[in-house]
Amino acid sequence: MDYHAECYCGVVKLAIQGDPVVQCYCHCSSCRKWSGQPVTACILWPEAQVNIVAGRDQMHRHSNTDHPEGGKFSCKICGGAIGTFLPGSRMYDIFGGVLRDFTFQPSSHINYQERVFDLVDGLPKFRDMPEMAGGSGVMLNEAERLAP
Repeated sequence: MDYHAECYCGVVKLAIQGDPVVQCYCHCSSCRKWSGQPVTACILWPEAQVNIVAGRDQMHRHSNTDHPEGGKFSCKICGGAIGTFLPGSRMYDIFGGVLRDFTFQPSSHINYQERVFDLVDGLPKFRDMPEMAGGSGVMLNEAERLAP
């Protein structure tokens, strides 16, 4: 299956082939600040499956690390947030709100300790990240709060 994503004004366009590796909700403060939302739809695809088909010259990249490739990217014209490139895993996290013709089917919540409200939906809640993604793998109950 092929999917398409674009910024708010439609200048930056992505074509994405195949299914994502992970779909989840992210509650981290970084995603909240970047997107302006209390929780984001985190959808990860391998770098090779994501193609920038229009507006590459209009993409703005911001990184709070020293890595030359990683960071969050948006459109220079409309400011619309599109996603994040994760250089360590060579994955793109494309925000669910910019995808067309895609059915979001999350399997878990990540960084749930940082949430600003409880979500009672029966999905697994990771304090930070699953162990296979470099996190602690600690699970929380839907309303449980632990010290950061």
